[in-house]
Amino acid sequence: MSRGLVWALGMLIIGCALAWQVTHLAPPTKPLPLLYTLGGDFVLPSTTGATTSLADFRGDLVLLNFGYTSCPEVCPTVLARMRDVLSMLPEGRARVRPVFITLDPEVDTVDRLQPYLGFFDSAFVGLTGTPAQIAQTAADYNVFYEREPMASSLGYSISHSSHIYLLDGQGRVRATFGEGVPLPQIAGAVYQLLGEDVYADLAKRSPLHGP
Repeated sequence: MSRGLVWALGMLIIGCALAWQVTHLAPPTKPLPLLYTLGGDFVLPSTTGATTSLADFRGDLVLLNFGYTSCPEVCPTVLARMRDVLSMLPEGRARVRPVFITLDPEVDTVDRLQPYLGFFDSAFVGLTGTPAQIAQTAADYNVFYEREPMASSLGYSISHSSHIYLLDGQGRVRATFGEGVPLPQIAGAVYQLLGEDVYADLAKRSPLHGP
C-alpha cells in the first residue's frame, strides 16, 4: 500500500471520528441566555502590572465581581465564594479568570488590591482606575454603589450590589449570581459554557462543517 493511500485512509478515519464526536457531543439543551443589557469592554490598570481590558481575556471565561477592599463582610464572602467555585473546576480552572473591579478607586490602588486578592487566590486579577472610569464600568454592568458616611475608623462605607457575573469566551454576560445561589449551580453554569466552547470548536474542525 502506497504511503499516500495510507495517509488518505488515516485522514478519513480521523475525519469520521471527529464527525462522530460532533454528532454525539450535543450542545446544552437549554443554553445560557445572552444578557445583552449588561456588560461592555473596559480598559483599566490592573494587578497584572499593566493596563488590562476585557478583550485580554478573550477565549477564557470570566467570573467578575465589583466591590472594595475595606468592605467588612460582603466582599470577603463573595470573593471566598468565587475561590470555592474555582476549586470545584479542576478540569476547567485554567480557562476561568476571576476578576475583581474596585468601587473605591481612590483608595484601592493596584498595590493595595494585589495582596488583598492574593489572600483569596493567586489567580485573581484586580482592576482599578479613575472614579469616572469605574463609574462607567459599573454602569455598563448595572452595578449599584453609593458611598455613605459612617462613624468608624474608615469614615465611610460603600453600599453596593454584589452579584457575580459569568462572561463567556467572547466577553458576553451569560449569567449573574446573587448571594443565595448555591456554589454547585455556579460551577455547573461554568462547565456548561466550557462545554459549549468545546462543541463549537469541534464543529468548526469537523469535515462536515459547512461554510
